[in-house]
Amino acid sequence: MMEELQSLSLYDIYVRFFGSSTVIAPEYILITLLIAFIVYKSKAIQTGFWTWAVPKHIYTHSSTFLDIKLFFIGKFLSIFGLLNKVVLTTFIASFLSGQFSSSLTSNIFTNPFIIAGIIFLGSDFIAYWLHRIYHDSKLLWPIHSVHHSAEVLTPATTYRQHPFAIFISTFVQSVFYGSVQGIFLGLFATEFTTAEIFGINAFYFGFLILIHNFHHSHIWINFGPFWSKMFISPAQHQIHHSIAIEHHDKNFGEMLAIWDWIFGTLYIPLEEQKLTVGIADEAGKKLPQKHTGVITVMIVPIFDMWSVVTKSWRSLKK
Repeated sequence: MMEELQSLSLYDIYVRFFGSSTVIAPEYILITLLIAFIVYKSKAIQTGFWTWAVPKHIYTHSSTFLDIKLFFIGKFLSIFGLLNKVVLTTFIASFLSGQFSSSLTSNIFTNPFIIAGIIFLGSDFIAYWLHRIYHDSKLLWPIHSVHHSAEVLTPATTYRQHPFAIFISTFVQSVFYGSVQGIFLGLFATEFTTAEIFGINAFYFGFLILIHNFHHSHIWINFGPFWSKMFISPAQHQIHHSIAIEHHDKNFGEMLAIWDWIFGTLYIPLEEQKLTVGIADEAGKKLPQKHTGVITVMIVPIFDMWSVVTKSWRSLKK
């Protein structure tokens, strides 16, 4: 572990923490602020821009400071988990590609943009169902509840994750990407490339640079009744974090809203709403904060998961 860390240059470490795959990379924050300024002007906000865009009560909140701590912890862990992801993806790709006895000759599906589009759709579909399972599963909800326990939303809230949740997401992504690579290699028996920008799927990059940071923010951006059926707007994701009863278990999509639309979990706001975010009971009453610091974030979900297991075991024995 220490050898791997020591082998990294300062630039490598910077890229791992603030590279183009990180939503709070400096270049993304600058673009986010530029778009925020356009929204600010279009809404004719009367207060100063910085007071509106970076309100002190949100960015000095204890919840925000915890998000930042978890960002660094998660990134530090990813330094040691990246190799495992690559190895698993490669293993699955190699195994699947060897299962095909014949290959196709069509070049249509080896077009970089076609492949990027397929990966974009597939990964977003999987993200929708993984997110929904986190909410529906009594066993997995405790680790996902860490993310939903945020009391204010900032771009750093993206990284408010339990390490188990990071591991599960990494594993699922590895299986998906390995499967796609294996199937394409098996079918077409050729190396292929995807359309990428700075090493990121071209379609996902557009979402990352223009929209993503507003999903976890106080800035209300709504796409309207039509486009909100196609893409998850910042307003829709903020509603997903809301404690209001009518917002519970809505808008699970990451980038595309079509999955929520198809599977009946879509909520489209007609007008701007004042939201309270956090975790609530079935009646919409906000629950006390369980995750007050790094230690409770790490330990409480484990105890909660163990409680679910023991209760299920006792019910089976009856």
